[in-house]
Amino acid sequence: MPPPTIYLDQDALINLYEESVKTPGFKDKLTKAIADAQVTIVLSPWHWVETAQTKDLTKALPLAEFMDSLRPGWLRDRRHLETTEVEQKFFQFAGISYPPRGAIVARAELLTEMNGFYVSPERAPTSREFVEGWIKAPKLMEPIVDSYQKNVRALVGLREALALGKVTSEMMKEGDRKHIQRHLPKSTPNGVVLDEGTKNAFLDKVTQTDFPTLSIESEIAEYSWANRGRTDWNSMIDKFHLISSTPYTEIVVSDDRFFYLLLPSAQKTGHVKAAVMKFAQFCAKFLP
Repeated sequence: MPPPTIYLDQDALINLYEESVKTPGFKDKLTKAIADAQVTIVLSPWHWVETAQTKDLTKALPLAEFMDSLRPGWLRDRRHLETTEVEQKFFQFAGISYPPRGAIVARAELLTEMNGFYVSPERAPTSREFVEGWIKAPKLMEPIVDSYQKNVRALVGLREALALGKVTSEMMKEGDRKHIQRHLPKSTPNGVVLDEGTKNAFLDKVTQTDFPTLSIESEIAEYSWANRGRTDWNSMIDKFHLISSTPYTEIVVSDDRFFYLLLPSAQKTGHVKAAVMKFAQFCAKFLP
């Protein structure tokens, strides 16, 4: 039986690192649990982003090195997961063979997808190199920061429109359809261009609730629209951790209060597969 896939949010990762440094024997227990395949730790690109926000290299780089010492699986970014979900269901609808893609991959495969070109395992940057590069060249982070700022502006604008009654159910339905449409493939895996009629027939049949990541993201967005969701950087990343991890890992470790506020909205979708643990519970169960 394979070991459980355990996703650590950023605070849980930091707690695990600090325990490994300060508590005698803890690092040995952790190393043994990983070596004996008792656990599979899962991280995501957002751990690199959050670590790179720590401008102090003496703190950020040891944490980045610790990431790779965990021999983690890497959870693909939510946008790539959403595309895979839509493509898989579309090709099934169209009766076209589609090779399945896993949600958890090796670091080189993750970087290949993020960069849009092949990165071999031998040439894949380490987590330390990735984080150090972002800290020393802040411009590399600008696309992520710009995306965050656009999300905040959109959220604020939507809250105002909702308060004024300017958003109808039909507008919401059309927005959901366009969101799914953005993830549709242009061609088959063999390169045959897909006709618009088949795409439209598919879009008429499905809703966002048919796709795990899209469905969870939609529910969390509705929570945020009701003026309960925060718009700060950390809150945005907390959402990203939850959206991607809960449908594709077996356990998520978090002590974050905002995470637990969002969790019931995600669970309403029926797509949440992960059990949720506090850090102390994780240690008691897997590193006694």
